[in-house]
Amino acid sequence: MATSIKDKTAPYCMMITFEIEPADEAEFNDIYDNDHIPNILKLPGVLEIVRFRDANPNERGFLVYSALYFLAKENLHETPEWKKLSDLGRWAPVIRPKVKSRARRAGPVAGRFLP
Repeated sequence: MATSIKDKTAPYCMMITFEIEPADEAEFNDIYDNDHIPNILKLPGVLEIVRFRDANPNERGFLVYSALYFLAKENLHETPEWKKLSDLGRWAPVIRPKVKSRARRAGPVAGRFLP
């Protein structure tokens, strides 16, 4: 039976999904993990980030990566502070031009469970 957890968990979540060329995967992961995430984690209210990749390329041959950002404030990802930190380092000049598509969804966490 699953147990709902509410204490000390993020009340909001934002998920972003990117499509990238397989040839850009190593650079994408290096910059995401070593530039982008450390910069975003400097923002108060960013509580946790989880990244994952779809097991297989999509129908167009692109790799699909997603990141879940657990946030203390609603729409934190839309603030000027977030945008400033997001543009630091190599992310904006190197990776953004290589992204084939980007989709973002955000809202309150409806439930979180542990076994």
